[in-house]
Amino acid sequence: MKEDSKELALKYKTKKIIDLACPVQICAARFSPCGNVLAAACFDGSVRRWDSSTDKFTELTSITGHNGWVQAIAFHPTNKVLYSADSWGKLIASNYLEKDVMPIWKNDKAHDGWIRKISPSPDGKLLATCGTDKLIKVWSATDGALVKEFKDFSWDPLSVTFTPDSKALLVGDLHGKIAQIDASTGKKLRELDASAMYKLDRLQDVGGVRCFAFDSKGEKLACGGINPNRGGFVQGPSLVIIFDWKSGKEISRIQSGSENDGYVYDLLFITDSILAGVSSGQPGNGKVFFNLMGETQPFINLATMPNCHSFALHPAGKKIAIVSTNANSSGNGKVLDKNKDYATNYSPINILEIPS
Repeated sequence: MKEDSKELALKYKTKKIIDLACPVQICAARFSPCGNVLAAACFDGSVRRWDSSTDKFTELTSITGHNGWVQAIAFHPTNKVLYSADSWGKLIASNYLEKDVMPIWKNDKAHDGWIRKISPSPDGKLLATCGTDKLIKVWSATDGALVKEFKDFSWDPLSVTFTPDSKALLVGDLHGKIAQIDASTGKKLRELDASAMYKLDRLQDVGGVRCFAFDSKGEKLACGGINPNRGGFVQGPSLVIIFDWKSGKEISRIQSGSENDGYVYDLLFITDSILAGVSSGQPGNGKVFFNLMGETQPFINLATMPNCHSFALHPAGKKIAIVSTNANSSGNGKVLDKNKDYATNYSPINILEIPS
């Protein structure tokens, strides 16, 4: 029986539980597989933690040791390990349940500069990273030893993830190309076309494949980005392209109606037929959307939280963490507080609940 969008809108209508105050900007937040910890990658070089086993979300001690902005975090699928990476190229593995966290292992120079994304393999054996040095690296998830380094690619990788069988990697680049490469040899197996997410405008490369999501059966692949209209002050409607994984053919697109909606930065299949994510656009735009497969428009489209960058679902399926940006701050120095000081940006974490 086909699901009805109106019924789904009622079923998934969220209510806010709490806003977690965080005085710094956050790149991403994730719930641990056990559901007891919410972790956030922060621009001050820390990974902040909250006890997510109750609705109080008591803050725990932060994970420290990074040099620059923490740009990516990911939990091991079964072990009590959190991986974090920063803009200086450092990669750290930590036991996220310890009171005072010490690294299990770390690599101060995992990449030459900014590490953009981290992806543990579904079987828990490997960890993949990509960076601004245009390298894709595969590490031992256990001890951080370098397993493989792939550098025979000319594109600029923005996103990386393992395929469901842990045997291959998907790499999304700035030009809207998605390469499937063998995780053990680096051989390119095939390429998927997401070129609608790229535009050369005003001598500027705009767009790129920003995130990936597989459904639980490994039958559908969704990738997120933007359909850029112009460079400079980048604008364009947010765009999600969904592929049939077996054939590699595009089966549908989800595109927003406004050129201010901007980039899709995070995606997740809530069920095999419902895809959710967040977008961030200019000036101060951002949306949380829930979309039924086969439909071109979301059945839920929340525009109350500006510049959303991260969407995380608690493993129990009832709570959602949305990382947004504080309202009424354009980031250009025009907005001042009551003392006429520059109002710096920060990132509230909005905890929502699905009542049903």
